[in-house]
Amino acid sequence: MRLYLEEAVGKGNLDVIDTFTADDFIDHSQPDNRGPAALRAHAGGFRENFPDVQIDVQRIIASDDEVAGVWRLKGTQTKSLFGLPATNRELEFTVVSLFKLRDEMLVDYIVVAGALEASVQMGVKVELPAAAKASPI
Repeated sequence: MRLYLEEAVGKGNLDVIDTFTADDFIDHSQPDNRGPAALRAHAGGFRENFPDVQIDVQRIIASDDEVAGVWRLKGTQTKSLFGLPATNRELEFTVVSLFKLRDEMLVDYIVVAGALEASVQMGVKVELPAAAKASPI
């Protein structure tokens, strides 16, 4: 997880992806693309969107076959994100990456991004219904 986040996403060294990604790997953000090429496309597209990205790994939690990484990204959004046009604004939000492993190789990836946090920074006006504003959670 740290190698993926710091080297591939943070520094753009996409070659490291081949060292830990299985041929049948599935990235759920792009299910039609498989194997290391899928993760290369994911990380490469991310870096195109945030060419000056800075990664702050906050937490990595692992078991024998699963890894969760919680990280903050900071960078200038230069392409569309969450269906919204590029703003060229600096955004900072939290992302959770969830990996499944088999034989020490990455086989499954789900990413959960702080879309609400990022969208507000992109200038999207978010109004919660009155019931949501009163909710204690």
